[in-house]
Amino acid sequence: MVESMTSNLARPGVRATVLACLFFAGFGALIPFLPVWLEKAHGFTGSQIGLVLAIGGFSRIIAGPLTAAWADGRSDRRAPMFLFSIILTAGFASLWFVENFALVFAIILIMDVAFWGLVPVVEAALLRLTKYGWPRYGLARGLASAAFVVGSSVVGSLIDGYGPWAIWAWLFGISALLIVAAAWMKPEPVGGDREAPFASRFASGIGMLKDRKFALMIFAAGLIQATHSYFYVAGTLIWTNDQQLSSTLAGNLWSVGVIAEVGFLIFLARWTEKFTPETLILFGGLSAIVRWTALSMLPPVWMLFPLQLLHAGTFAATFLGGVRMTQALHGDERTPTAQMIYMALASAPAQAITTLISGELYEYLNATGRGALGYLSMTFVAIIGTGLAWLLWLRRDAVAAPAGLPAE
Repeated sequence: MVESMTSNLARPGVRATVLACLFFAGFGALIPFLPVWLEKAHGFTGSQIGLVLAIGGFSRIIAGPLTAAWADGRSDRRAPMFLFSIILTAGFASLWFVENFALVFAIILIMDVAFWGLVPVVEAALLRLTKYGWPRYGLARGLASAAFVVGSSVVGSLIDGYGPWAIWAWLFGISALLIVAAAWMKPEPVGGDREAPFASRFASGIGMLKDRKFALMIFAAGLIQATHSYFYVAGTLIWTNDQQLSSTLAGNLWSVGVIAEVGFLIFLARWTEKFTPETLILFGGLSAIVRWTALSMLPPVWMLFPLQLLHAGTFAATFLGGVRMTQALHGDERTPTAQMIYMALASAPAQAITTLISGELYEYLNATGRGALGYLSMTFVAIIGTGLAWLLWLRRDAVAAPAGLPAE
């Protein structure tokens, strides 16, 4: 029995799942509570919070393609995992000693590039290593999203008990464990022409945008995903300041959204195979329009729970559609690079702009007690993203339906 358990733990898919769960446990604390930590522990204003998060997004426009070209030249796929995890750990360690705005800004800028650089690496590893073994991708990605729930719920409770620096302690510990998890992953040689000059690898990554379908997909999905920005910047602050919710309840509300995401990925991922990736992205855009418009009306607490369930559409459906289309267009070898190009040239600039807008909007509207109205700006962005998704949907390819299910 012990040998069987050891054998199961040695599976590449299991190791990738553990890595992803650790990453998303940190993600679950970083996204909802980083603004709270910056406000409470460092005294940042809403504009400063938006500036810090937005500049990090703009930096990824340059850093993403450069990182992709660098990773394509490594002999082991684990190289970017080590690099980014070490940067995050060192960054959080240094933030314990730093209070000056300029220094905090500079450190978080570097960490932001590292954190978002890990996203496509972790996602691509999970997709690649769960393709033929156990656990299957839907279960593995669902468990990773469940780890997000753990991160947001646990840290919310820790803040109520120990104050905002509990956020830092959790994120520092997770970053250190990511280094260990990366070392535990089995070495994977990188395919392709690693001997090509750096400039050639860089040009090859940028050249992916010549595929019009891929370009349309990343900008549609990028805009839809970017509509989460106001929620990330001000969502928790609106709940705790305007609606007087506790940090624990705010964390639980975040968890409701991710539980919907987990359920979608674990229980519905196979069922959604009868739909094209384009259809999933379009559904995500429509869900975003409904979700952000409703939140702008400062709905009662009981309504926040069903609105959080729409995260299955705004995030999970858009994400799954994008991942499936990227995999279909570029295959295992080029998917990590394609994901980094998506993050750098579509997702990052869209999120950076909407984050910057969100910080300024919240700062202005919060002064008059109308912070929730800022969500309407995200509705506008969602309409544009949904329009692009509709154009993508018109170009969709037919999909083969699983046995017993009608084709789309």
